[in-house]
Amino acid sequence: MAKRMVRGRNALTADQTRNYELDEAFQLFCKVKEAEGKRIRTLKDYRKHWGYFRKWLSEHHPEVAFIRQITVGIAREYHLYMASDRSKYQGVSNRYLPGVKLAPATVAIRLRTFRAMFRFFLDEGVITENPTLQIKPPKEDEEEIVVFSEEQLIKIISAANRTTYKGFRDWVLMILLADTGLRVNEALSLSTNMIDFSNRVIRLPAAITKNRKGRIVPFSEDISVALHELIEETAQHFTTNNIFVDVYGNDLSADAVRKIFRRYAEKTELIGKVKFSPHVFRHYFCTKYLLNGGDIASLQRIVGHSDISTTRKYLQVDFRHIRLQHDRYSPIANLLGGSSCGN
Repeated sequence: MAKRMVRGRNALTADQTRNYELDEAFQLFCKVKEAEGKRIRTLKDYRKHWGYFRKWLSEHHPEVAFIRQITVGIAREYHLYMASDRSKYQGVSNRYLPGVKLAPATVAIRLRTFRAMFRFFLDEGVITENPTLQIKPPKEDEEEIVVFSEEQLIKIISAANRTTYKGFRDWVLMILLADTGLRVNEALSLSTNMIDFSNRVIRLPAAITKNRKGRIVPFSEDISVALHELIEETAQHFTTNNIFVDVYGNDLSADAVRKIFRRYAEKTELIGKVKFSPHVFRHYFCTKYLLNGGDIASLQRIVGHSDISTTRKYLQVDFRHIRLQHDRYSPIANLLGGSSCGN
């Protein structure tokens, strides 16, 4: 007997005759996205962004209880609130910054989620019209990429106390990020079976990369020695295949690493001099790779950029290099160099 081809997602299809309550509609969205294989982090972001919207809605439109009550006017009002009225860390007592608005990039991310939800609701028949259709994400100024100087990098990695397990682990993580351009979540997901010491490469599986494509990332001999030592020391204390763990043998989170690195930046007085985060190590690697003669195509493959235009941003190298290159190659400097202009 011929097998029947399975089509669609019947178990998760919306009842188009119902007017779903707000959170009921959102739960349908989450279940479908989970079935489609969205990552835990993405689902967490969906819930967080929906929470922001629901809090605003309960304060400004408490009469709205059903998803079909969300009008174009309400959607536009929420957009304007995020773009103009919402303050950074509003509602977080110890971090609230009155008067400091959400960054355009933050507004764009939240709007992207907001619009994706309502496109889903329309496609599934949960709503009959999409109230977010005319809402466009804000334009973002392209910021200059700022990286460590070599002196600053040496200063911050030297702040880790390598006589302790925690300090040595932090030091290895920092030099690994600077040597490979790994994203912090990729580095924290590393296990011993991903490290090919004989060829000095990390074999990243698609499951842990941002674009869901596996890639091979080379590392230097110095990193090889440091990783060997960390793995051996970790094995003395814990039963785990993970490379980076906390002092109890548990997984390290990206948020924990951001806090740890920020303390090093404060200790070395780099706060305010560099827009500091673990990602700045990736910026450092990309910029120095190109400055030292690496080609843009191989850099794209190493760091896993889906679009080479992202990689090209690192061609906008730091000012000191631009100054040096201008002094060396300026046509007027070469034309007039050593001559007397007034004669």
